[in-house]
Amino acid sequence: MDSGNEVKVKSRDEVVWRIIDGEVIVLNAEDVSLHCLTGCGSRIWELIQQEATVSEIIQNICDEYEVEPQRADEEITGFIQKLVDLKLVEVSVAVK
Repeated sequence: MDSGNEVKVKSRDEVVWRIIDGEVIVLNAEDVSLHCLTGCGSRIWELIQQEATVSEIIQNICDEYEVEPQRADEEITGFIQKLVDLKLVEVSVAVK
């Protein structure tokens, strides 16, 4: 997955989620799978809900967690790819 400015991430329609005790609990109603996101993963999920691009997510995480941009890019794009593989989110080209 490319982490360029044009990539948008959106939770899938089949997914419902709630924050419980600071953790994001995500249910994929399509395959009835339950996932728990904590720490930085829960913050990334919140940014996805704000319709941030991948680049905006990386920038926010770098600012909030004092992470080097290259490391953040690698780890966040990998994390988002896992969310795609789990059918929790979908990515698309952002329309300007």
